[in-house]
Amino acid sequence: MTLWHLVIPVVVGLVLAFIWWAGRAVLEGAREGLQEANVELAQEKADREAQEVQKAEDRRQRVETAALSRTEAERFALNLRAPFTQLWIQIFEDPTSGRPLEYFYGFTPPAGKEDELRSSLEEGWGITDHASAMSSLAWLLGGGGHHSPYQEVRQSLQGGTTRNLDRRLATLVGKWEPEVGEVGGLAFDLARAADIAAQGMALGYLGEVQGWQVLGQCCRMARDAGFRDWAHYGQSFLAGAEFWKSGGVTDGLRNRGYAQTVKWLLENKDSPWQRYPWPAPGGWPGPSAGPETDIPEARTTLN
Repeated sequence: MTLWHLVIPVVVGLVLAFIWWAGRAVLEGAREGLQEANVELAQEKADREAQEVQKAEDRRQRVETAALSRTEAERFALNLRAPFTQLWIQIFEDPTSGRPLEYFYGFTPPAGKEDELRSSLEEGWGITDHASAMSSLAWLLGGGGHHSPYQEVRQSLQGGTTRNLDRRLATLVGKWEPEVGEVGGLAFDLARAADIAAQGMALGYLGEVQGWQVLGQCCRMARDAGFRDWAHYGQSFLAGAEFWKSGGVTDGLRNRGYAQTVKWLLENKDSPWQRYPWPAPGGWPGPSAGPETDIPEARTTLN
């Protein structure tokens, strides 16, 4: 046996031992690196979750502060416009801060969004100033709007005088009668009037006192109409919206959007309708419109 026969196995053994050691070291390093990466990922996830929790808490606090800054009467008045407020909140949603739910309890939109309110009033109502705002409000609350013709169709149906009735309107009123009864589509007009009043105050078309006068009249009309709860009000809103416009593709999409909005308001824990239920009989809030201003009686003509 030569020297090489003795050396080669030793060298091979040493090489294999080195490879085994190096491989083990690499595996240990990879394992430690993976553990460190997992720890870092877990920490990053925990940090993100903590940030999300903090953002949610900040949003909740903003909403709570906004809600508590209003009296019970003010909150109820503003809740009458909630179907439209919810639509505005979706428009105002920001990728970073989310939906500004505090807008349920205020008038001023997020910074830079005033032009959207202004365009909405002008395109939808022809409202550009104080006079045009008051004219639209007088029509909605002073015996006009769509709740009056709704009641005319309803009375004709109950009296059996249906020959000259518009078939679409007659069908709609008959469809909604079991749900809304005597209140008809009044909620749609009240919500629109409350929304115009709130936007009008935000844009300076209405002074604060006059805006609260309008909202106060909306409250009294809602009280006197005999709505049972927010569900009844929401159904009346949908009935009035369909009475206004239905049948076309655009009308159908809009009315389905309204239905989804009312469903959210009735079911979601962040909804002001969930937070502040409809007043019980005899439990209506007083007329206070704020710490220094009462909601005075508004004349029907809203002059």
